[in-house]
Amino acid sequence: MKNIVYAILLLIATQQVVFAQQLETFEENGKYGIKETGGKILVPARYAEIYIFSEGMAMVSDGELYGYIDRTGKEVIAIQYTEATSFSEGLASVSNGSAWGYIDKTGKTVLPFEYDEGNSFNEGLAFVSQHGYAGAIDKTGKVVIPMIYDYGISFSQGLAVVEKEGYAGIIDMRGNFVVPMKYLEIDEFSMGLAAVNKDNKWGFINRQGVEIIKPEYDYAFAFSEGLAGITIRDKGGYIDLQGNIVIPLIYDKLGQFINGHSLVELNGKQFYINTRGNCVDYEGVSCK
Repeated sequence: MKNIVYAILLLIATQQVVFAQQLETFEENGKYGIKETGGKILVPARYAEIYIFSEGMAMVSDGELYGYIDRTGKEVIAIQYTEATSFSEGLASVSNGSAWGYIDKTGKTVLPFEYDEGNSFNEGLAFVSQHGYAGAIDKTGKVVIPMIYDYGISFSQGLAVVEKEGYAGIIDMRGNFVVPMKYLEIDEFSMGLAAVNKDNKWGFINRQGVEIIKPEYDYAFAFSEGLAGITIRDKGGYIDLQGNIVIPLIYDKLGQFINGHSLVELNGKQFYINTRGNCVDYEGVSCK
């Protein structure tokens, strides 16, 4: 049922980015650079991709490898990694093509290239995988959550989703289960609730694992601005945090509400609706 959703794209180089010091990306001959608002070029258009700044650093790519620039446009960490993530809590996970490790903002290797995969640090821990199993390490490389899972999602407010042998649960930062491994899927928490898949039906649990909204939908999307998209038999609508249907299940495709608007599709026509379900002219898309 996931094909009913419109992908909400993260910011990439094909979009204009305005930074705190009034910088923006620009395109020239299919490459991207950075200039001050007003015209002064700080970084010539030489990158295939420029990602959003995180902790004063931005990933850049030549189309094959990745490196990092600072807010002055200086290439602080040379383009050399086959895969990379944005900086988080002072570190970034990068791959040299054969293994993942962690570097600091000078490019120094802080944790060795010995992981099959490395996720970003969040709340002091990062999920990594070795020899086919996933667990979480601290910034010294110490294993805090044992390498016994198939997959782990970054900690948020002290909780993390883990998966093993086709089931998902939620653990705290000591590795204790808050929600047992009884769901097929658990999405990340948003507005205090997480969508869960139980016996191929979707509902929502709170951070204590209580099923606030009974699993009865064919699919459920994360809450945003108090509403979550849900589908039954290929038709979608929206519920509120109490599980009440507030926008009828009539749509063929759904988006997520951002700034009070969501893109939907009905009978082949795409348009925006507001949180009351009314069609509105928005982002150049007309109701007519």
